[in-house]
Amino acid sequence: MNIRDPVELRGSLLRVANYAVGVLRFIYEYAMKFNILIFWCQMNYADSARIKAVLTNCWFSYTENSKEADIIIFDTCSIKQKSEDKITGKLKTIRPDQKVRITGCMIQHNMRSWKLKAESSKFNVWNFIWSLQTKKPEILWMTTDEINKNSKSNIQNSKSVWINNVFNPVFHNLTQKRKNIELMRRIDDTGFLPLMLKKLWYDISYDQELINEYEKILPEHVNTSMNVHQTTAYIPISTWCNQFCAYCIVPYARGLEKYFPVEQIVNEAKTHLKNWVKEIVLLGQIVNKHPDFITIVKEILQLKWLKWLRYTSPYPTYYTKELLALHETEEKLCPHIHMPLQSGSNNVLKKMFRWYTVEEAKACIDTIRKLKRNISITTDIIVGFCDETEEDFQQTLDLVNYGNFDMVYIGIYSSRPGTLAAKNYSDNISRTVKRDRRNRLNNLLKDISRKNNEKEIGNIKEILINKISKWVIEGYTDSMKQVIIQPKAESRKPKAQKNKEKKEELQASSFELWAKAKVGEFLTVKITKAIPFKLYGEII
Repeated sequence: MNIRDPVELRGSLLRVANYAVGVLRFIYEYAMKFNILIFWCQMNYADSARIKAVLTNCWFSYTENSKEADIIIFDTCSIKQKSEDKITGKLKTIRPDQKVRITGCMIQHNMRSWKLKAESSKFNVWNFIWSLQTKKPEILWMTTDEINKNSKSNIQNSKSVWINNVFNPVFHNLTQKRKNIELMRRIDDTGFLPLMLKKLWYDISYDQELINEYEKILPEHVNTSMNVHQTTAYIPISTWCNQFCAYCIVPYARGLEKYFPVEQIVNEAKTHLKNWVKEIVLLGQIVNKHPDFITIVKEILQLKWLKWLRYTSPYPTYYTKELLALHETEEKLCPHIHMPLQSGSNNVLKKMFRWYTVEEAKACIDTIRKLKRNISITTDIIVGFCDETEEDFQQTLDLVNYGNFDMVYIGIYSSRPGTLAAKNYSDNISRTVKRDRRNRLNNLLKDISRKNNEKEIGNIKEILINKISKWVIEGYTDSMKQVIIQPKAESRKPKAQKNKEKKEELQASSFELWAKAKVGEFLTVKITKAIPFKLYGEII
């Protein structure tokens, strides 16, 4: 080929491009397709993005349509019994010809490895807390008979990946009814998926380095968030928890805290931003407990192309004056603070092992309200915790009133096996009382939300579009307020304007702006109406 000849060069490039398109089409049509069903938390979305990255490098093809998938992956949650019930219900809808793989919290806290007690000197639970100490592990998969007989297999603790029966003997029970379940595994071993699949007789081609710390898997060109677009990226900065709140299953299901290096976090942010991400959300069970949290926030705020930076979920006592000062001065650090307070009663907080008082929570709220920037505050509240009295609940209502929260994520207490609350307290609040308290709290929240939202009418806001249907655009502001836009040309018409041509011009202008709007892009709107939990606006 003569590279100096433009015609010949163009022809060669076209042939290469056509070949590449053909290869991609072949992969999409003939490679095994997989779909991931993600339940509940944001961390699961970040985890599933890493699963996608590994499997696509193994020449599997991801599809959003679960009906056309050959493989269905469940990334599970166990924060509530309702979560587990939803997962088991969904499992019943999977066709027999679709292979099923299960990972996540539900099967990690539900381990019934008591049959392995005789092997306790060989099976070390440390593997369930930290990463494997090798990049070339043995994939360990015992048969049911070997499990029941307490097999004396020679197993190296730090060099084995447990899957299926040896990971959780409940695998045997499930596969008696559902023969299509082929894999149960720990989410932290995602980097070893190629080895697991070879163990399951898949012919795998994988040209990436095997990684024994799954958080180092870089999900490039993969949607890491629960949004339908790739403008938002979830970046874990730590995993799991040492707090051991009485109601919480996380330390038992996922292990103890592990903090990731600043350089790793910032490099992942840079990669996402180069791939058109504009909004970054830092994730951690207690995100602001990371010893270098301020450094991480400051460094990411300096990155090119970043528009919005958020973090979740923090803990009230780990807020510092420096962090709150950044909220006041840094425009890219979103004016939204989520503060999970859980209760407004000191008695209940003490039983929950939440290491702060209502007075300390109020002092933190006061500090935020005094900032020179208007900050939206949201919270989590659990109703019906063990021994919660009517007086305790009234104190929670008082705290919600005091905090003037824009949103309260209300959870009805659900006892989780193995937690401190399940072991030490009686779940003695009836479902009727729990639901009544949830409804009363929700009614209060509606009133607060409506009043707060009415103050937004007339304001100009920038929203990130998350959904577009035929007649509605949905998005959210930097303060996480949901905004709906409907293309009503008459709302843009001056009251005194009767001219037909002007009316048609305004209508054409409105629909032209509407046609240009795209999911994942930012849009400037004027707020025209407010209801509880939502704002309405028009494109300007």
